[in-house]
Amino acid sequence: MSRDENIEAINDRLDEFEQRLEETRGEYSQNMGKSLGREVGVLYGVIFALILVIILMKLNII
Repeated sequence: MSRDENIEAINDRLDEFEQRLEETRGEYSQNMGKSLGREVGVLYGVIFALILVIILMKLNII
């Protein structure tokens, strides 16, 4: 193999590694987004429930 062929082979391997790294980073970001969305949804649910309980208490329903 000549030097140019070695460099080309190395560049091909680096491109493949970079592609895998980008896919892994994308999947990680997607999973973090799902987790964050779930936590925000739970927080909104708790806040809504507390507001509802406060309103019902003010109206002497509970």
